[in-house]
Amino acid sequence: MSDAEQRLLEILRERSFKRAAPGESFTLVSGEKSEYFIDGKMTAVSPAGAELIGEVLYDRTRRLNVDAIGGLQVGAVPLVTSAVIAYARHGKPVEGFWVREATKDHGTRKQIEGGLKPGMRVAVVDDVFTKGGSTLKAALAAREFGCEVAVVLALVDRLRGARALFRENGIESFDRVFTIRQFGIDVPDDA
Repeated sequence: MSDAEQRLLEILRERSFKRAAPGESFTLVSGEKSEYFIDGKMTAVSPAGAELIGEVLYDRTRRLNVDAIGGLQVGAVPLVTSAVIAYARHGKPVEGFWVREATKDHGTRKQIEGGLKPGMRVAVVDDVFTKGGSTLKAALAAREFGCEVAVVLALVDRLRGARALFRENGIESFDRVFTIRQFGIDVPDDA
């Protein structure tokens, strides 16, 4: 684990990881109930967290020769911003983009915002993978737009089936910076 990853993990543990009170639970986007929740945005909007996220995403994707980095709105927006700043700081500018849940019904009527162009290699990022549905929406939208999905990448994988969902949809390149085990939750690997 790099120094930046170690420091990011500490901030995620402090700012983003929450356990439910006894007898209570959190409801996840998937509809599942969970005894814990990771609010990655709480880290992504902090000065130190934003800087570290950018560096970690840059380090995880820089060898993939991506032209753009993006994900599903709202969660991916701060991650994408941090990453494109880190890329620029390292002299390797890439485009940022984000995918709307639905095509806008006004203005330019776009589903994808940013400088994405058909033929680009893209990294699709998210703060947390559970089942992978949100990230899959963004990856499929980028692919439908004519881009090649070089990787799907999360800061934290809850190990609840995301990798299998991506494979079922023809996305083989999968990465995560951390798993939920690094937050003290003992779960089997979903392979």
